[in-house]
Amino acid sequence: MKSKKINIISLVLFLGFLAVMFVLYIVLPKNDFSEREKRYLADFPATTWENISSGKFSEDLETYLADTIPRRDFFVGVSSYYNLISGRQVTKDIYVAENNRLVEAPPAYSDAAIKKNTSYISAFAEKVDIPVDIMVVPSAGYIYEDSIKGLKNDYTDNEAIKSIYSSAKGMDNYIDICSAFEENENKESLYYLTDHHWTSFGAYTAYAEYMNTLDKPYPAQNEFSIEKHSGFYGSNHSRAGLWLYPSEDVELWKNNTPFTVVTDTDKKVHNGLFYEEKLEELDKYTVYLGGNHAKVSIDNPEAKGQGKLLVIRDSYANCLGTFLANSFENVTLVDLRYYHDSVSELASEGGFTNILICYSLSNFMSDANFPWLK
Repeated sequence: MKSKKINIISLVLFLGFLAVMFVLYIVLPKNDFSEREKRYLADFPATTWENISSGKFSEDLETYLADTIPRRDFFVGVSSYYNLISGRQVTKDIYVAENNRLVEAPPAYSDAAIKKNTSYISAFAEKVDIPVDIMVVPSAGYIYEDSIKGLKNDYTDNEAIKSIYSSAKGMDNYIDICSAFEENENKESLYYLTDHHWTSFGAYTAYAEYMNTLDKPYPAQNEFSIEKHSGFYGSNHSRAGLWLYPSEDVELWKNNTPFTVVTDTDKKVHNGLFYEEKLEELDKYTVYLGGNHAKVSIDNPEAKGQGKLLVIRDSYANCLGTFLANSFENVTLVDLRYYHDSVSELASEGGFTNILICYSLSNFMSDANFPWLK
């Protein structure tokens, strides 16, 4: 009899929970965007015969219901902390390392992707009569693998980058970021704790390595004044759902150089490298050059005669570009995800003296936009 009462109570509580959740589904407003997860939530699926008959409607409906569940952030956090406490990685693609560090799982290695993407790069280097250098950046997981429990040689970034460099023909310089990072005395400061990007210190370290390779002068670290701005939560934090993890600082390395920036988005002259109004937004990484744009042009009037640099890049160069601008009279950055004009024509007509191809290893492996290097 006692067992029967417990079952009845459990059933009533469960049905009550479903009823409350149903009412909340009806009453509460639906959000289009999750600020914590930094992504748009699923829309209600289209009720077409094609969707229903193929089963796509039921799949999309399940995604929609999961995305619009009342108090979604709470349930995502509960699930993530349960995974963490039970000894599992938080998600299939975010690993937990020591010191509250969240890193991406090892980049997917693909010989086919390397062969295909390096063929476009090699053809581009042969076409343009300008020195072309390449910089592929290892993942944070590779640098901090020893601090991730249960892993042993899961990250093969160094081998993958060596394969890319050996396949990319016609490069003038192959920048060894792996060694520069692995041997760095302040290795813990190279990447954010909650984001996949390198920090300003990491970007400066890569910048110094590149300038040393080119035998070009560059400002020492102590020539910058460093502003720290708190409250940064990176994309790995958004994907992991560990909402109680602490925020961290974004650093702006400044000097007195009167840089000007023009992006293809607004085409207005912006004084200074940093879009400080972005610090009020959730994604504070966009403070560097205003975020992702098809084309960004930075002028340095104090570097006349120091050459012009074209950077073919992913978002890692948003921060890197703020340092490169110190050593060239102009730095132009193009993102092939958005820039679909002829890059070889831009290179030939823009008076560039150097070209740098800069990608994180993960993006290099997955990017399908290298054909735009036509």
